[in-house]
Amino acid sequence: MNSSSSLPKDVLLSLRPGDINLYLTRRGWVSNPYGVGGEALQFRHPSMPGVDLLLPLTQELGDYVQRMADLVVALAMIEQRPVWEIPNELSGPSGDVFRLKIAGSVTTHGNFPLDEAIKLLQGGRQLLWSSAFGLIRPEALHPHRKIKQVEDFMKTCRLGQTERGSFVATILAPVPPEIQPALANLDAGQFPLEQQPFARQVTTRVMSSLGLMANAIQAGKPEQLLDAVPQGVSANLCDALVMMKPPGDESRLDIQVTWARNRPHLPVDVPRSISFPHEDFTVIEEVGRQLCRRLTAKLERFRGKVLSVKRALRPLIPEVAGWMVMATDVNGTSARVKVDLILDDFTRACDALRDDRFVEVAGIIRHDVMARDYLLTEPSDFRVLSD
Repeated sequence: MNSSSSLPKDVLLSLRPGDINLYLTRRGWVSNPYGVGGEALQFRHPSMPGVDLLLPLTQELGDYVQRMADLVVALAMIEQRPVWEIPNELSGPSGDVFRLKIAGSVTTHGNFPLDEAIKLLQGGRQLLWSSAFGLIRPEALHPHRKIKQVEDFMKTCRLGQTERGSFVATILAPVPPEIQPALANLDAGQFPLEQQPFARQVTTRVMSSLGLMANAIQAGKPEQLLDAVPQGVSANLCDALVMMKPPGDESRLDIQVTWARNRPHLPVDVPRSISFPHEDFTVIEEVGRQLCRRLTAKLERFRGKVLSVKRALRPLIPEVAGWMVMATDVNGTSARVKVDLILDDFTRACDALRDDRFVEVAGIIRHDVMARDYLLTEPSDFRVLSD
């Protein structure tokens, strides 16, 4: 049960009245000065007549801690959230907060096996990375290479404190505040997502693509996900979820987001909470495998420059003399591709590197999700171009 007596004094003193003022104002609360000399603000919401919230503005008030505790508890009741979520959110930097929760018998005492906890966090990071990459390059499988905008976003993300309630790990993605007051009166549908900063676009993509996956699996139509790459579904997203698979047949993974207090506008169809029961993960794993096959099983020609060559000292396949790494385009994206070569082709690749010539080769692109380079299998018709 929510209670102000359960909130530590140091936590309440760490809350900044300015942050709470912004949080309430962005959610439609209207303030008026209260008390002598404006020592507090009284908030009312148009949709909740008769409900008043009192925000103390100075710690010099004798009952400052109790007033702040009452405000936190009231907010938790209004928003139907655990009381400790409110100070956790308001005391940190403003951002979209993801709560990754493992529910089931394995977390009965609120703790969790160390290896499983590490995989949960790694999966959460991969979830954000794949959504960020997919915004820039919507692909069924993202190569693990650096894109500055994605790298810059990932560097801003922070690990939050674990929370009570089964086992909950939190990741915060900071987003800049809305600074145009006129936007506060717009409906969500009038505020296009592409006008939001990149961080908010990423976090929105995470929840919308997860919602799409959960709905398709629940409806018994997982095949729809194979055509949902433009909506953010990728083999990398599937791998991230599989990495977070909860142990135990009766367990589930819950992913919840709390949107940043300083930028509340979102499309109305983005879910705030998604659940994946244990049995969903075999389907998710198969969707990821099929997305990899759909991307890679194509015979294509690739043209580019030779970046390096290396002789194979103990080749697993006797006819392979060595390999080259070439710079080319894969699905419209600059990439590095490794190609195994027989002796004659390897010799010509060495000459092409020496003479700074372009080369061309046919084959099927394969990609290990954790690798940085593509691999071209079944290479054929290798050529050194004269022009």
